[in-house]
Amino acid sequence: MIAIVAGFLLVAYLLAPGAIYRLTFSFYIPSKRFQRTRTEEIVFSVLVTVIPFLLTWILLDHTPLGGYPAIHSSIGKREAYRSVLSSLLSDNTHGSPALITAYLRAAAEQSRFVAILWFFCAVEGWQTGRVIRSYGDYPDGSFLRAFCDRFLLKNVSEWQVLFTTLSLRSNDPRTVVEIDALSTLNVLYRGRLVNWFTDQDGKLEGIFLINAQRFRRDQIARDRANNIFKESEKYWTPVPGSNLYLAAANLANYNIRYVEPSDIEFVEQELGTGVVITPLPPERAEDDSSSIESS
Repeated sequence: MIAIVAGFLLVAYLLAPGAIYRLTFSFYIPSKRFQRTRTEEIVFSVLVTVIPFLLTWILLDHTPLGGYPAIHSSIGKREAYRSVLSSLLSDNTHGSPALITAYLRAAAEQSRFVAILWFFCAVEGWQTGRVIRSYGDYPDGSFLRAFCDRFLLKNVSEWQVLFTTLSLRSNDPRTVVEIDALSTLNVLYRGRLVNWFTDQDGKLEGIFLINAQRFRRDQIARDRANNIFKESEKYWTPVPGSNLYLAAANLANYNIRYVEPSDIEFVEQELGTGVVITPLPPERAEDDSSSIESS
């Protein structure tokens, strides 16, 4: 019986609150993925549960809300807890009606406490995610920025910070992330970053680019040898299919650029990627048609 009660307390007061916190936190920011040890998992759960636990205790024990919903029982709360504790330490009273009543009263009290505790953990994770989501808007030296740097960002993947506009202000027009990647085969690629993949330890496995292009280094070398000089932009050629996946193991280095979206990309960001954009006819065609009608 002691093992059952200890397991319930571990799950209800530590493991479940930590999981609920991460779930609601990830609604705004994907949490950092890595394998924690059992000790690290318990320490993390303790840290995120402290404030919700105190709020729940104050709410139930020091406000009138602690009496709702009313629990009708022939035994008081304190007496029920004493009976349960004594039964865990001794097997003399197992199966007695009084002890069953005590267990039912204690279970009802714990159910109310745990439900409110989980709710506060969900609110805490949700609010923490909102705070980090606005990280770029906090001025340097402010309390919230320092608090994020010191504590909150430790639970956010470093790739989330690098590969998104999280560090930029919300009104910054640069909402597109582009990557210049040099492979281990000395081939230079560039494109718009749309996704990336990590393993269970949070290490980068690969990046996915659209509108990908490859730099023709062999062509520019031949042109320079023949004293032909062109703009570097002319040596970029589209990758077949324009979609490119680069494995992290094959990347020597990469450069991250935040740029403003094109007109089409801006419309897609505002209305969604399924929008079909029909170009307007040129003005010259309108002028020609109007002249034919007049004639």
